[in-house]
Amino acid sequence: MRKVERFVALLLLAAALVVGHSSGELAAAGRYRDFAAGLNANPPAGSKFRPDLEQKLSELANAYRAQEGKEPLTPDPMFQVAARAHAADMMINGFMGHRSSTGQDFDSRMRSFVDDITKFPGMAENAARDTQKTPVDAAKARALFSQWVKSRPHRKALVSRNYQFVSTGVIQSGNKIWAVQIFFATPRAKGIFQ
Repeated sequence: MRKVERFVALLLLAAALVVGHSSGELAAAGRYRDFAAGLNANPPAGSKFRPDLEQKLSELANAYRAQEGKEPLTPDPMFQVAARAHAADMMINGFMGHRSSTGQDFDSRMRSFVDDITKFPGMAENAARDTQKTPVDAAKARALFSQWVKSRPHRKALVSRNYQFVSTGVIQSGNKIWAVQIFFATPRAKGIFQ
């Protein structure tokens, strides 16, 4: 290999390292993004996303933050596909947690939705379900939200000053709901050497 070709190859390798993705990670990110988009476009039969309850959970988050002396979060659709997909994944596959049924942890899932996750100085996720045989309404959303308030790690994410935005996803099947809130900070401008 000539020196110029070697130099170009090293530059490409360095660029891949700066971005923080190997070709395998990029392929996995693309597969998860496609998986999430598919869940959003075609929720399982008998289920539906609930924008009204997504809005209610955002309102409850801001009311709780105000009570705790924190600035409100701005509802933002940036990660709504991710939030809805994870809620649907938990519903379909009968689990609760932050690792998808396809094996991606929270960080990997978020990387599949943005070019450079390091632009976000902070991100977190709360997930819950309410399987009580009660009407699927604002009261059910409040009951689900109270799970987050009662859980120290979830409450910590909810009131953190590190976040300015929230994307919320809620899916209903019968009288059960699954919900995900993704909190994130204002993305910072980032140059190649920062």
